[in-house]
Amino acid sequence: MKTAVPATPTLVQGPVSIARQHGEACFHCGAVAKKLYADGCITLAGRDRVWPIVTCGCRRQAVAS
Repeated sequence: MKTAVPATPTLVQGPVSIARQHGEACFHCGAVAKKLYADGCITLAGRDRVWPIVTCGCRRQAVAS
C-alpha cells in the first residue's frame, strides 16, 4: 500500500477568528450550527503551529452551482 504524502498546510496571512482556528466553526463561512467536516490544515503567518480546520461544505456547494 502506498503512503500518501501529507498536504502542506495552507498559509493564512490575515487574522483568523479563534472559533475557526480551533475547528469550532466552518473556516470558510463561520457557520457553527451546521454539521462540520475536516477540511485540511492551516498555519498562521509567522507561526509554526499547524491547526486542523473544518468546513460545513459551503465551498463545495458554491462550486457545484
